[in-house]
Amino acid sequence: MNVHKIIIADDHPLFLQGVKNALTSKNVPLYIEEANSYVELFSLLEHDSDDIDLILMDLHMPGAESDTGIHYIRKLYPEIPLVVISAHDTIDVKINCLERGASDFFSKSLQVEELVNKIQSILNGDYQYPTVPNGKVGTIDGSSGNIEKLTPAQFKVLLLIADGHANKAIAYKLKISEKTVKNHISAIFEKLDVTNRTQASNLFLKNKTSSK
Repeated sequence: MNVHKIIIADDHPLFLQGVKNALTSKNVPLYIEEANSYVELFSLLEHDSDDIDLILMDLHMPGAESDTGIHYIRKLYPEIPLVVISAHDTIDVKINCLERGASDFFSKSLQVEELVNKIQSILNGDYQYPTVPNGKVGTIDGSSGNIEKLTPAQFKVLLLIADGHANKAIAYKLKISEKTVKNHISAIFEKLDVTNRTQASNLFLKNKTSSK
C-alpha cells in the first residue's frame, strides 16, 4: 500500500490533533509531519520536499502574512498541492488565496468526513481543483516581490528578523552559527536592496498592511 506524506501546518494544537485523529480513524495510509509556524514549515520543505504529497496550511500562522507565505511556497514548490484552511471562509478570502497560488481553500467548518474525503481525493489524484478568477495566480504587490529572490534559508531568517529576533536567537532557532546568520542577512539586504534590519522588516511586512 502506498503511504502518502503530508504536512499539516497550523498553530492551533487542538485543530491539528483533530485532523490527525480524523485521518487516522479513517485508516488513511499517511505519514503526517507537523508545523506550527512558517519557519517550521519551510524547514520541513527544505529538507523533505520531494516526498511531500500535500500541504494543508492554516491561513494565519506565526512568521509571515498569509499572502506572502502562500506565494513563496507556490514559487518554490509548485508541484506540491497547497490547500489553505481557515475559519475565515468568506468568498473574498478564498479568491485571494487562489490568486496567491493556493490549490484550494477549505473551511474549518467542514464536517470531518468531508474533509477526509477531500484529502483522500487529492492524494488519489482525482480531485477537481477550482479555477482561478481572471487567471491571476501568485503575484506579490510592488517592491515586496523582491522577496521571491530569497532562498528558503534566507526567507526563514527574514521571517525571524521581521519578528524581532536578534542574530543569536535566530541562530539558536535555526540551529546554525551566528556567522551563517550574518551571511544570510548580508545576502537578504543585497537582494531586497535595503541597508538595515528595519528596512528589511518593513519591506517584508508591507504586504501585511496592503492586503487588509
